[in-house]
Amino acid sequence: MHAPKMNATIEIRMIDMRKAPSSWIVNHLRCGCLTASVLRFLLLVLLLAATCTAQEFSPDTEQEIVRLVNRERQSRGLATLVVDERLIQSARKHSARMASAAVIGHQLPGEPNLSHRLDETSLRFDASGENVALDADAAGAHKALMHSPGHRANILDAQFNSIGVGVVRAPQGIFVTENFARRLPEASVAEAEDKIAASLNRLRRAAGVPLLNRVPAPDLRRQACEMAKNDKLNPRAGLTSKSSGSVAFTATDLTQVSASLQRLKTRSASAFSVGACYQSSASYESPVFWIIVVTYF
Repeated sequence: MHAPKMNATIEIRMIDMRKAPSSWIVNHLRCGCLTASVLRFLLLVLLLAATCTAQEFSPDTEQEIVRLVNRERQSRGLATLVVDERLIQSARKHSARMASAAVIGHQLPGEPNLSHRLDETSLRFDASGENVALDADAAGAHKALMHSPGHRANILDAQFNSIGVGVVRAPQGIFVTENFARRLPEASVAEAEDKIAASLNRLRRAAGVPLLNRVPAPDLRRQACEMAKNDKLNPRAGLTSKSSGSVAFTATDLTQVSASLQRLKTRSASAFSVGACYQSSASYESPVFWIIVVTYF
């Protein structure tokens, strides 16, 4: 019996099993190049490769981790987190990447950072956090995260109000991603403009000055988007010869815009217009509302 050639194993290692391995085996069978033992070895390699790449999501484990997180928060008098399907899907994608690469990390090669990943979900938020883990089960992963100061801080962060957990089960264990966010009320651009208009007249009513008629000004939206594109506020963008004043500002929470409207609270005027654009910029990784309000004589 001859000893196997030293390059035999090297040849097998260099085969890309993901690219039609069966055709490689069939060709070698036709030429009689494979012995039964080598064929058995190759089939074993194929089975192992399939096993190593097999991965499945585990909704039950995801729900158990959410339960454990909310139990920790409740025991400390913190509000429980609401599960958001968009956060789940983003977390699952990241866990799948980690499982495929057999690596634990917050940003894998070729992957956007957390903020950009969440932007892709269309979720409106102004704060986010992420925990990642590899463990045998939900209890083990949760215990490990609670013993890590940074991860524990995310679990117990009072500003977060939503969560999405993605779990991928693999031969190494469960790959876990916990996505946290402070989710903001959903609003379209038109709804945002309506809210800002209502806020301005509410301020004027409280100040005892006449309310203003709102007039449409579609071009203000375009100018608001120009501000986002240039990453710079420009309150003069909407001014005309009939304007009596204007303000420009950004906002993430539309319930907190009163401070930005103070200059127009007692402004002498008879009408006003609002333009808004929801967009990210160089200064804002996550989209914000860019807003222009103009008053008219």
